[in-house]
Amino acid sequence: MSNLLTIRNLAVNFDGLPAVDRLNLEVAPGEVVGVVGESGSGKSVTMMALMGLIDAPGKVSADEITFNGQNLLKASAKARRKIIGKDIAMVFQDALSSLNPSYTVGYQIKEVLKLHEGLRGDALQRRTLELLDQVGIPDAKNRIASFPHQMSGGMNQRVMIAMAVACNPRLLIADEPTTALDVTIQAQIMELLVTLQKEHGMALVLISHDLAVVSEVAQRVAVMYAGEVIEINRVPAIFAAPHHPYTEALLAAIPEHNAGAKRLSALPGMVPGRDDRPAGCLFAPRCKYRVDDCLKARPALEAVPFHDEAALARCIKPLNLHGDANLYGGGPR
Repeated sequence: MSNLLTIRNLAVNFDGLPAVDRLNLEVAPGEVVGVVGESGSGKSVTMMALMGLIDAPGKVSADEITFNGQNLLKASAKARRKIIGKDIAMVFQDALSSLNPSYTVGYQIKEVLKLHEGLRGDALQRRTLELLDQVGIPDAKNRIASFPHQMSGGMNQRVMIAMAVACNPRLLIADEPTTALDVTIQAQIMELLVTLQKEHGMALVLISHDLAVVSEVAQRVAVMYAGEVIEINRVPAIFAAPHHPYTEALLAAIPEHNAGAKRLSALPGMVPGRDDRPAGCLFAPRCKYRVDDCLKARPALEAVPFHDEAALARCIKPLNLHGDANLYGGGPR
């Protein structure tokens, strides 16, 4: 099966700071891919670049960005506008700041439908009410005339989701869709996204800090660090046996893994900035497994020995290898 989305060597630079560096990512039709990593690792910037939302002084370059067989790098601005918002849609982190406070939620959903679907009159009104009902907003006939400030955070997030799925996109990007919501509402929003993904058969890229949610929803996970994808693997393999030391450290910090401990497991050091990015592995200064070779050259994102093609890691000595016990002079690390 051909990929719905293919990204090759994507780079996003802000005044010399590589926010995204040599990123490769593929998403198959109908697949759910989780993207995880610390704040500032480049998760949101990657998807903003895909949507064409990086403004100056940001600079975007890539060897390839292909969606549904179309080369987005060579597409005209008019052709991209037909794809972005219709076939590729995004749910942003903070719904209240993403929605326009000057217009009703109904007006904003209708704008999407008028632009991409050409709906007018009664058909436009019916479809808008259908979408509000579909995302679980009660009393849709009255809520359609509400302004964002008159609705709760959870309701505004549902409006954002309604706008995103209005045109039945092939790919939905959800960027921390439950940020600033209480736990009960978070669960409802995630359940809604998963339901809509299955009903529409669309691919879903879920950006999240919540590894527990990602483990339940995603089929594959991409882990990012300092602007790079450092590991990709299927669920549950990536959680059961991570291949990159950073992934291992992320999982070790989950509260459930620290039951009975006086302090949560923490990763020492800082993510490298613009002026202190090492010549070798970007994670090497914080890695307890580093050897001299880790400091010499930047490793590539490559297949992990003895694993299927889904397991990729940007590490010269991946963890949890199964097979040749003498490959690195000992058993599996």
